Amino acid sequence: MKARRPHVIPLPSMALEIISAALTSDDRSEGFVFVSRYAARERLARHSLSQAMGRIIAGLPTDGSDGETVRRLQADPPTPHDLRRTLATRLAELRIPREDRLAVLAHCWGDVHEAHYDQYERLREKRIALEAWERHVAEVIGLEQASAQVLPISRGRA
Repeated sequence: MKARRPHVIPLPSMALEIISAALTSDDRSEGFVFVSRYAARERLARHSLSQAMGRIIAGLPTDGSDGETVRRLQADPPTPHDLRRTLATRLAELRIPREDRLAVLAHCWGDVHEAHYDQYERLREKRIALEAWERHVAEVIGLEQASAQVLPISRGRA
């Protein structure tokens, strides 16, 4: 976490299935869930997600019904920060209160009350928000139930 402070997130079932699969993988390094593909480094570098997103988008086919969308993505690729912005925006559309959206994203008001007095982690509220997000994602990708299927994450090796 960039803020270098603990941030607890209750994971919905699709995320738990992905984490569980990664934990049982032979590619895993002790102490890290997702490891670097380079032997000299155990954990992922800060820019790994950006690079992975770039590779995935560059490899998408531009023919077919989604061709125009893919070409736009390739011309102006999204960043990991865009994923955070999308989550915040869509959680708002799902009627998740702002305070709960801030808690999910590990943002804070920055006032003395939050910094020193209010130590409530909002786990229940974060779980409600992330389960609503999981249902939305499942609907978008065409899953009947959120835990019905997990899409594999490719772990390409150099």
